[in-house]
Amino acid sequence: MTSPPVAEIERRLCWPALPALLFLGILALLLTLAGVSLGMRPQHPAGLPEDPELLRATGLPDRSLGVLTADLRYRAAALGGEPAEQANDAAAIARVREAERVLARWTRRHPGEPRVRAALGALALVRHDYAAAAARYREACERAPHYGEGRLGWGVALALDGERTTDAWQRRALLLRAIAQFAAVDPSGAEYPLALYDRAHLLSEVGRRPEAAAFARAYFALDSTSEWADRLRGDLAAR
Repeated sequence: MTSPPVAEIERRLCWPALPALLFLGILALLLTLAGVSLGMRPQHPAGLPEDPELLRATGLPDRSLGVLTADLRYRAAALGGEPAEQANDAAAIARVREAERVLARWTRRHPGEPRVRAALGALALVRHDYAAAAARYREACERAPHYGEGRLGWGVALALDGERTTDAWQRRALLLRAIAQFAAVDPSGAEYPLALYDRAHLLSEVGRRPEAAAFARAYFALDSTSEWADRLRGDLAAR
């Protein structure tokens, strides 16, 4: 079998000018987009919106509110940091519901703001509405995927929802989803030690003890002397 003539091969390799230019233009556009994405810094929201009227109307941050976290570590800007592990009276719950109404109106005017959605998640945790809290924190993280408070709160809400379910498989699924949210917290954020603690705690609870021990060691490298460190040691030893 004879090979095609050289002239025929050259004719087939000769691209029309316009398609070749379009192809090169698309390549240049893709390279530009890749360079821009690599140069962009991820958004790390923190605190509450800088709106004095909103903060005055909601009474946030409110350090008097407590959250029953079932031995998990948690913090929220709306609650002034790490809240006390305590129940809230009827007057406190009434304040929470009024603050939620104000925040809900504010979110409709600022649909892209993740911090108010995280505040709504925190207030839902105060009311023990864990499904609503998880939904609010998920909305916050959809708007800012590197939002440390959002990821931590989402994980805590999922874990608390799992703790109260009676179905063993559903409970385990929720705890594993919570662990995934703790794993997504950026190590540079203030929430990272808390997420590391919660990750080790829940890994131990679902029976993944070698991983739990590894993350516990990572936590002890950051904090080896506090009450939380002692709690984690006791938790791992008991299991």
